[in-house]
Amino acid sequence: MRYFLIFWLIHTLTIPIFIILLSMKQLALSLIILVFLYMARTPMIRIIIRSGNCGKSPRACDSMELLSMFKEPPTVVGRGWGYFLMRKSANSPVLHMFNFTGRRTDGSWAAGTTIETVANYYKSQSLTFPSHPGSDNITIGSWFASGCHGSGGEAGAPSSSVFKCAEVVCFDPPSIRNIESYEMLRDIFDAYGHNCIITWIQFHKLWVNRTIQKSAESINSIESCKRWLSNDSILRVIFVGSARDAFGIRWLDIYDKNVQHIDPHICSRCCTFLQADICSTCCGCREKNSKWNGITTLREANKWSPTLWPFETLLTVIGGYKNFEIIFRVSKMTPDILLEMLRKLRKMHKKMGGRTEIRFGSQVVFWDVSMQHSFEIPFIELMAFGVTRVALHMSKYNPRVNILPVVPVGHIYFNKETNVRF
Repeated sequence: MRYFLIFWLIHTLTIPIFIILLSMKQLALSLIILVFLYMARTPMIRIIIRSGNCGKSPRACDSMELLSMFKEPPTVVGRGWGYFLMRKSANSPVLHMFNFTGRRTDGSWAAGTTIETVANYYKSQSLTFPSHPGSDNITIGSWFASGCHGSGGEAGAPSSSVFKCAEVVCFDPPSIRNIESYEMLRDIFDAYGHNCIITWIQFHKLWVNRTIQKSAESINSIESCKRWLSNDSILRVIFVGSARDAFGIRWLDIYDKNVQHIDPHICSRCCTFLQADICSTCCGCREKNSKWNGITTLREANKWSPTLWPFETLLTVIGGYKNFEIIFRVSKMTPDILLEMLRKLRKMHKKMGGRTEIRFGSQVVFWDVSMQHSFEIPFIELMAFGVTRVALHMSKYNPRVNILPVVPVGHIYFNKETNVRF
């Protein structure tokens, strides 16, 4: 992480230096700095800086050919976000996947292809994923290997529902397997110290990219909790933070045909993200509920996060915020339980700062927490709801707290009995 800080601090300081040199007509030095600034913004450099290490970056090839490139198991890097969130660097040797992209004639996709690329391909066929991770600037390999998820509600479908099969390379002992079950895939990638990588993925059960409509309100009563938990939600999420009470957003089938507000439009995704997420921590500002009624497509609604600029990630690191995600089950999610969760989280964040995103489909609950300290508090709060075990998102920060047993992600997803690990 020190390389990340050094690089982007130098980058930030270089911008005013460039302007000064240009005003002094020092064209040669200005050109050198301009090239540096341009290179720093290329995807390859950003990924290397986020992951803290460089290595081989082969183009898409046969799984056997990839297996033969390494004498020892490599550390796999997709877009580098996991290492950034975990605040650590990838160990050598590194296998970067940013060039391992494309689609084969059998319909399978190279695992280094981003969600954005795949989603846009299917969009051209009027199809889309029913849900997928809110940032589409991650690789499809990381999506499934790390157990990432979307915001699907009861009228939607979990992001894992589109998984058909994957080619998996194991480096030690050398082998290649075709995995046709997401539960089996979880068993492989949840194993501690696994040395496997997804190389190719096939999808199925895509949805028509239909038109849907956004709705939002403060979630501060039993009635508002009932609405948020209702079975007509295609996608849904709640934000609660130090600056604002809980704010819930849902995407539904069209409920008001007279609305002329079409999303996305200029700056709409950025403004939505800032108001819902960032402002829940710092100022509490947002537009009135009636403005949150935009009509959009399922593809655009799933694309929650806007492009993140380097200064945003730099401020997060300097501010000392850590982002971790707690995955768990409750016996039954009721409006009363949801309201009490929101009250406890609001009280916690008012004291400790930060914010929590809540996602819930039909069985599994996700608390995506951003805080600077006191990471044990959310785990303590969960005990009041009868939670006896949790999983932690594999590609985010993992706080070292011994409050509740930590089990593999797949054991929560598929409700398996397990020998707990801490």
